[in-house]
Amino acid sequence: MVESCPGEKFREGVKVPSAHEMINEKIIREKVLSLLLREKGYLLDDIEEEVPFELTTDKEIFQLKVSFLIRLNGQRLVLIKCGPGSVLARERAALALSRLFHDYQIPFTLVTNGEEMTLLNTLTGETLDSGRDAIPDKPRLLSQLREIKFFPLAEKRLKLEKQILAAFEGLEGHGECG
Repeated sequence: MVESCPGEKFREGVKVPSAHEMINEKIIREKVLSLLLREKGYLLDDIEEEVPFELTTDKEIFQLKVSFLIRLNGQRLVLIKCGPGSVLARERAALALSRLFHDYQIPFTLVTNGEEMTLLNTLTGETLDSGRDAIPDKPRLLSQLREIKFFPLAEKRLKLEKQILAAFEGLEGHGECG
C-alpha cells in the first residue's frame, strides 16, 4: 500500500484549471469536431470523442481522456489531443498516449489548441505536417490505409512511455492516487 502519492506534494503548488480554461478546452474540441465533419469529410461514426484511458503506474493511477480518435475500417488511425496553450509542450505526452492507448500504437498523433495543429508520426515522433492541413482528410487517410502498419509498443518501451505520460499528467494535476 502506498502511503502517499509521489506527485501529491508537487501538485499542491500546481494551478488547477479554472472554469474558464475548461470552457476553452470544450470550445477547442467543438472547433476541431466541426473541422473534421465539415472540411475533412469524416462522419460522426468515424470519430470517438472524449475517450477515457486509465494509466496505471507503480504508484499512481491517472484517469485521462483522449479528445478524439479517428477510426476507419475498424482501425484507430489518429489520436487527437486538444487543449489550450502551447502545442509543442503537449506533443511528447500525446505521443506517449498514442503509444499506450491500444494494443497497437495509433499511427498518427495530432496535437492542437484550436489554432495551431501538428501531426506526428507516432512510431518515430517525426512532425509530418502543421497548420490547418495537418489533419488528414478522410479520402487521404483511406488511401493511405493499405500502407499503414500497426505495431505494438515494444515491451522495453512500455515503462518509459508510462513514466513520460505520468510525469506530464502529474504536472497538470490530473492524477489521482490509487
